[in-house]
This record gives sequence, structure tokens and C-alpha cells, in this order.
Amino acid sequence: MEPRQYIRLSVLNDMIHDTISARFEGQRFWVLADITNHSYKADKKIHYFELVEKAQNGNAITAKMLGKSWGGGAVRIEEFEKNTGQAFTNNLHVLVQVSVDYHPLYGLSVSVLDIDSNFMLGMLEQQRNATLERLVKENDYIQKVGDGYLTFNNRLKLPAVIQRVAVISSSSSAGNEDFRHTMLHNDFGYVFQIDDYYTVVQGDNNAKLFLNKLIEIYNTGIPYDAVVINRGGGSQSDFLIFDNYNIGRAVAKFPIPVITGIGHQKNVSIADLMAHTHTKTPTKAAEFIIAHNRSFELGILALQQNIVIKSQQVFHAHYKELNELKNAISRNARELIQLHGEELTRTNHQITSSSREVLYTHQKNLILAAQQLAQSPRMLFQQQKNDFWNIKNSIQNAASDYLRHEKLTLEYHQKSIRMMSPQNILRKGYAIVKVHDKIISSAENIEAGHEIELILKDAKLKSIVKEKIQYNGRETDL
Repeated sequence: MEPRQYIRLSVLNDMIHDTISARFEGQRFWVLADITNHSYKADKKIHYFELVEKAQNGNAITAKMLGKSWGGGAVRIEEFEKNTGQAFTNNLHVLVQVSVDYHPLYGLSVSVLDIDSNFMLGMLEQQRNATLERLVKENDYIQKVGDGYLTFNNRLKLPAVIQRVAVISSSSSAGNEDFRHTMLHNDFGYVFQIDDYYTVVQGDNNAKLFLNKLIEIYNTGIPYDAVVINRGGGSQSDFLIFDNYNIGRAVAKFPIPVITGIGHQKNVSIADLMAHTHTKTPTKAAEFIIAHNRSFELGILALQQNIVIKSQQVFHAHYKELNELKNAISRNARELIQLHGEELTRTNHQITSSSREVLYTHQKNLILAAQQLAQSPRMLFQQQKNDFWNIKNSIQNAASDYLRHEKLTLEYHQKSIRMMSPQNILRKGYAIVKVHDKIISSAENIEAGHEIELILKDAKLKSIVKEKIQYNGRETDL
């Protein structure tokens, strides 16, 4: 048997390498694929991953290729992350420029040389627009008006003065610290009560945690004037949570005005569009609240100034009229005084004349009364003396009669008491029956065998009941 012809594996790999190099050398291809199994070696700045293509009607993988990126390709990936705010990681649908490589040891792969940032931004924008369309379609309290949106929340009226605020933010947020500092150190001395509700405010997968904080604020029942959503700067991917459908819907329906200070300078998030008021940063949110309160204060000060001005105008308008009225009153008063002065003089003369006549008449009457009084005391004294002796005799007679009657009544009662006394009754042959040192008048609770005590006029007898015979109390039974 002749020996089989063979070649070494390395020779075969070299042949494949030469063939692929000859076919794909210098060529670049833009490929649409998903990233999986991604890892990054930071010390070498090399990305390792797989590019996969999935079936349109499911998640089945229809094509797969090993991939890597380093050098210029890694730099372009870094630029992509800065431009889009999206980290280069698993489950990312990307448009990448690749070259085909074959290594005798590591096999077939592609090298990513470039990545299209605009494609990714377009994908994010499509997702955002789809979420906005769904919000309008599925919720009757959200309406699209021109380029904006009318929601239940942004139709709420802000209180005239905002004082009590609930803040949703990260516990380590520098932006929230800026918000607090601006609120508490404002130039107008306004005092605020700020309640913090800390949670994670980045990453679309943390949307439920964020929603729980909104629910917690609502369930407290505290009458907050506004709810502020704060977040500092960050990459665009960090803000994807604020494009979440459920968060957008909750903000749009929330019964307390929501003010956003998310800190996203480039775009307006869905949460911003659904909220009552959106500002660019937490500091701007604080400045908005302070400006709102300042506007109210300025309105009050302006109203105060208007009242002062109007009062002065009214005063000056009526000053002349009041002055004329004053002069007329003074003139009329003088005329009335003069007129009534003459009448008072005549009346005074009449009173003086009449007074003399009255005094003369009463003087005569007093003299006559004095003469009569000089004679009357002796007669009155004798009459009163006689009346006194008559009253004295009547009192003595009445007292004697009363005492005699009461004495007879008392003697009668004494006789009755003596006749009814126990000693007198016992002498007539009656006895007193006691049970347990208590006098009884009925045998209802006494039975044969009970001990009883009989009290007679000259002795006490203790005995045991031998027999109980009922007796109806009629005299014939005795």
C-alpha cells in the first residue's frame, strides 16, 4: 500500500492565509451587526468581541465572526462613546468598518477600524420618537401640541410661593449638592424645606427604582409644592433612563408639579417634555424656583407701591374738596353758634326768673313744714309707744298659747313612743327573732336546722329550728 500524500497543518493555514490575503487585502467593508461577548483590556487598549447577525423574526443567530479593535480602531471607538454617550458593549446594534484577517494560530476574524456614531444616534432617536408616539397614543392625558407636549403635569399651576420641595437624585450627585447650595444660600433670604429621596438616576434598567421613589413621594401625603429631579453631567447613555416609557408616563400624570434639572446640555429627554418645567442643570432648577418666588415678592412689592401711589392720588384729588367742606363747616358752625347764642341768652333769663319763683314757693312750704314737724314728734312718740305695748302683750299671749300646745303634743308623742318601745312590746308577751345578729320579720330564708336567737323581756334564747310550718298571718291561725 502506497503511503498517503499529506501536508502539515501550518502549510494549510499558510495557504488559507495567502488566499484570504490575496482576496481581501486592502479592502474595507461597512458591516451592520450586534456586539456580543465583549471584553476590554484597558492596559493594552484592545477590545475583544463577536459580531453576530440575528434573524429578523427572532433572536436566532444567522452569522457570527470574531472581532477585535486596537490602535486607531480603539481610538475611533472611544470617540464614538463620547459623541453618542453610549458605551461600546454587549447587545449594541452598530455599523462598523472592518477588515478581514486570518491568523494561522487564531483563525479568521475581523478588525474594527471605524464605527458610525451617526447611525447609533439615529437608532437612539428612533427609539425616543417611538416612545413619544406610544405615550401620546396610549395615554389621554398626554397630547402633542406643535413641537411640544401638553400633559396633566405641565397643566398644573405652580403655587404662588414654592417652599417645600421633594428631590429625587443620587446620594453622591454633585449636581444635587449644587442645587441645595443654591437654594439654601440664595440672595433673598428665602427659606426652603428640601426632602431628599435618593435612588439610582442612570441606566435604563434602573427605571423601576426611580418609579418607586415617585410612588413613595405620593404615598407620604406631604403637600409638596414641587418635585425636582436632579442629576449632574454624564454620558448620553447615562440619561437613557429619562427616555424610559414608564418614567415618562409617571411624570406626565404626577399630581405635583415636576421640575427637571437633569444636566443634559445636548438634548431634551422625554421626562423633560412630560414635566411641568425643565431646566438644563440642577443649579438652573434652583435658580428657577428662586426666580419664581422672587417674581411673587416683586409682584407684592409692586402692589404695595401701587397702593401707596393710588392712595396719594386719591388724597390729593379729595384734598381741595375736603378743605372747602372744612371751611363750610366752620362758617356754618359760627352762624349756628351766633343764632343759638341769642336763644340761649333768652332762655337763661327765663330760667333765672322762673327759678326765683320756684325757690320762693318752696321756701314758704319748707317753713310751714318745719312748724308742723316741731309739733308732730311728741304726738308720734306717744302713738308709737302705745302701739309698742299692744304688740308686746300680743306676743306674750301668743307665745304662752304656742308653748302650751307644743307641750301637750310632746307629752302625746312620749306616751306613743313608750307604748311602741321594744321593752313594752316584750312585756306584752312578744319576742324578737334574730338570725346572724339581724332582726327578721319573715321566715322566708329560715329552714329546719338553722340556729335562731329569741329575745324575751327577761332573757335571750338560742335554739335550732326543728320544723317550719307556713302561716298566712291571719289572726284565726293563732
